[in-house]
Amino acid sequence: MDVIQGVNEEPLAYCPWCGLDVKRVISRATIKVGEAPSNDKAGRKGFTTFRRAEKGVWEKIGGEGPEILAGTKEDMDAVEAEKAQPKKVIDFDAED
Repeated sequence: MDVIQGVNEEPLAYCPWCGLDVKRVISRATIKVGEAPSNDKAGRKGFTTFRRAEKGVWEKIGGEGPEILAGTKEDMDAVEAEKAQPKKVIDFDAED
């Protein structure tokens, strides 16, 4: 039997049906975002926000951290090579 509780609720110590000890297990979480936070607000919460300046170059627009992130030519070539690979398709209905 499962009991769904909120994260802020006091965890149950005993099963309400049989009285045995229970253990709280955190399962899938749902996160609701009302509106996109501003870059300054994200920075105050510990996040760094970047925007793409050009191919392979990202500039900081909020938060702490480096002013620019730039990939090397080798990095960008590796990404392009990976994108060129055929997509792997997994057929879950196929028999092995």
